[in-house]
Amino acid sequence: MSGYQERAVELPWPYSPQDLDPEPVEGCERCAALAAERSQAREHAKYGVSVIAGMKIAEHRRWGSHNETPETPGQS
Repeated sequence: MSGYQERAVELPWPYSPQDLDPEPVEGCERCAALAAERSQAREHAKYGVSVIAGMKIAEHRRWGSHNETPETPGQS
């Protein structure tokens, strides 16, 4: 036994394309604003801002809060 692992361990990628680049909800003002922010950040190579905008779109979609309701539960 050489002391080294025989084969490399392949871990699954924890994110799907929908997690990394979610589609905004059609007709939702908040999603449209976040999508515009994400696009503009990508154009200016501000990838951190782009990722955060994408995360906000995903959270917005997940909680189903569109236009009149708070973005996350418990927020007013």
